[in-house]
Amino acid sequence: MHSYKRISVSRPDGDLSLLVSGDHGDRTVILLHGMRDHAHSMVELARHFDPACRIILPDLRGHGESCSSGGYSMIQFVADVRSIVTECNVTKPILIGHSLGGHVLSRYTACYPDEVDALVLLDGMGPPSEQEPADAIQVRDRWRVGLNEVVGQFNWLKPMADEHEAQRRLCRNNPRLSSEMARNLVAEGVKPHPDGGLRWKWDPAVNMVWQTFSHEESETLMQFITCPTLIVTGDDGLSYWTNGRFDREISEDWYQSELKRRVQLFGNARSVVITGAGHMLHYDQPDEVNRVVREFLKKR
Repeated sequence: MHSYKRISVSRPDGDLSLLVSGDHGDRTVILLHGMRDHAHSMVELARHFDPACRIILPDLRGHGESCSSGGYSMIQFVADVRSIVTECNVTKPILIGHSLGGHVLSRYTACYPDEVDALVLLDGMGPPSEQEPADAIQVRDRWRVGLNEVVGQFNWLKPMADEHEAQRRLCRNNPRLSSEMARNLVAEGVKPHPDGGLRWKWDPAVNMVWQTFSHEESETLMQFITCPTLIVTGDDGLSYWTNGRFDREISEDWYQSELKRRVQLFGNARSVVITGAGHMLHYDQPDEVNRVVREFLKKR
């Protein structure tokens, strides 16, 4: 088991908060959570890592104890990782990212390919591309949806009566999540709501990040990632993208073909599918995700 202390890294637009285990070590592992999550969600994943490793668990900007800057572009998230690597004197880290964290770390690795030892993406490549290119009206309508989300951002943070209600909401959205892990996530993931009760710690304005980059750009950058890469998805991963998130149908065959195609964009990648898991792999099957990641790291 690792014991963590909380430290801060200064950025011009606010401080980043990190959980760090170990001051030294031959290898450093940075684990980056996804949207509306926080650093503590990755603790379970790192639980059985070699105690000699230095573990760094950042709170993304707009999440957990990190700053809420009000502006959230992809390049800002990537610059935050650069600040963490520099300020913590990290050399050749292993990078592990879930969802948004995977997007961020993919870009970081593409920009600094010789400075990353290995990369693990936990459902961190985004949705499959469209079978038919979007027309102009579809592009406009998606931007309109994104604008409405940012304009109406405070509707995302309706007050919750107490931690029990927060746990019920979390478990309703993640039915495979254990009660113990739900309690731990809520304990670190809520704060007082100004109208009474509790609210989640993440800033709803972070939703704007999805309008600051394209999937075409993502795939172009994947081609510059040459380090050993493990891409982990769940066998129920498609449901995340078809549960009201898109105005189009995605077939299982297309989803699988897209996964295979994108894995091949990397210079040295392989794919593992976790049974009984959806998009929130580390919630649904933490032990199995931990096992496949540790198996990958042993070969490093």
